[in-house]
Amino acid sequence: MEHILSYFELESLLGRANCEQSAGENHGIICGLLVVNAAIDAELWLQYVFPQRDEQDAMQNQLVSRLKTVMDALRLQMQDSNLEFNLLLLDDAEALIDRVEVLQEWLQGFLMGVSLAGIRDFQKLPDDSKELMKDFLQISSAGTMDLDDLEESEQAYTEIIEYIRMGVLLIAEELQPSLSSATLH
Repeated sequence: MEHILSYFELESLLGRANCEQSAGENHGIICGLLVVNAAIDAELWLQYVFPQRDEQDAMQNQLVSRLKTVMDALRLQMQDSNLEFNLLLLDDAEALIDRVEVLQEWLQGFLMGVSLAGIRDFQKLPDDSKELMKDFLQISSAGTMDLDDLEESEQAYTEIIEYIRMGVLLIAEELQPSLSSATLH
């Protein structure tokens, strides 16, 4: 399976593209698009990243090519029957408060991606997906985490990430059941 860039590698790539959104938010957007439609055209996301894209600019074209590769790799990860999909977040060496902020940005991006892909009313989703989207919205706007007990906060953060990771895969399964069953055989 192709390696997806680290948070800081994607952040650098997006910075060269003059993208205002973080790597976490963009990764979330891609995931949101893909859970709705695994075959979605990368151009929908790239229009968001490059609103003023000049198709004659060689550097931008090189960046676009690399960003499409990132999206293609993520598409494969999300369809992998071994559940290899992971959220692109800061690693554990970074301060917990920064990791929580990036996680919230990722969730905001995910919600944006789902919306960009055409789902604007979460009430019309299957029950589990609807509940997950409600939880994702709540976590994305929860503000700061209580960090008084660092060990307990680290454990809670880890559990939240796993809940989100598995939730994203469940939403993809509910919205595109034929894809997941096709990759399991």
